[in-house]
Amino acid sequence: MDIGAWDVASVVTKAVTYGATLSAAGGAAFVAQHRSTMSAAQGVRVRRWLGACVGVALLATIIRVGVLAGSMGDDVSSAFDGTLVRMVLDAGEGRAAGLRIAGLLAIAASLALSGRFVALGGAILAATSFAWVGHAWAASHGYGPIAVLSVHLGCVAFWLGALVPLRMAAREDDLARLAALARSFGVAAAYVVAVLIAAGVLLLAVLLSAPSDLWTTEYGQLVAVKLGVVTALLGVAALNRLRLTPRLLASDRTAASALRRSIEVEIALALTVLLLTASFTTLVGPASVE
Repeated sequence: MDIGAWDVASVVTKAVTYGATLSAAGGAAFVAQHRSTMSAAQGVRVRRWLGACVGVALLATIIRVGVLAGSMGDDVSSAFDGTLVRMVLDAGEGRAAGLRIAGLLAIAASLALSGRFVALGGAILAATSFAWVGHAWAASHGYGPIAVLSVHLGCVAFWLGALVPLRMAAREDDLARLAALARSFGVAAAYVVAVLIAAGVLLLAVLLSAPSDLWTTEYGQLVAVKLGVVTALLGVAALNRLRLTPRLLASDRTAASALRRSIEVEIALALTVLLLTASFTTLVGPASVE
């Protein structure tokens, strides 16, 4: 697999778009779910974080279109070529970018207007926009893979978007508030993770021609590495719920610092997953869409 500068740029911009968009979408859902539990100070910090995520996601979405156009012409000037940009947009990126931008703008509006339903609607649009371009869209199986990937993306956003707000909460002195947040999120996350795993398995069944693809193809090998990192991420999350949350509920102050460190590990693992996903969805493809 030969990797050039445009490939690297495409992977990086896609990973940044993934991370910022899903963080904004999941963060908006987190605020909508836990608005009454968060302190006023945390609410301000989280909204600032969401605003930054929205801004980065919008910018990355626009830059990505230019990068894709530039890769088609293999020079920087092609990134600004109207004909090539239109080709990129017409190929599906325009549909996904349009939905993503609409969702992100709705999230931004909700930050100013405190509209819960506007935030949730925007979160859904933004998070699921990635399903409308790429391998699931290209797979010749109707709209089933798109629906499954949309569910999967929504679950990823729910989890990813909660990490930074929870890390912020773990900095505060109000242990009871932190314990309530961690317990409430943990209960919902248990169901979300179950759906996330089920949707992921269904997607693999569609995109892989056989289980052996996981070790005989470049696409499958990258997916296998991602699955390994996801397994580690699930293990850390399980530790938080089964060990640290009960300690918080028991007013153990050392649990707050342990939770901060654990969330930092989760964030690092989540970023690795996003980079791997951007890599195998950009550089290689499954047999089902080749």
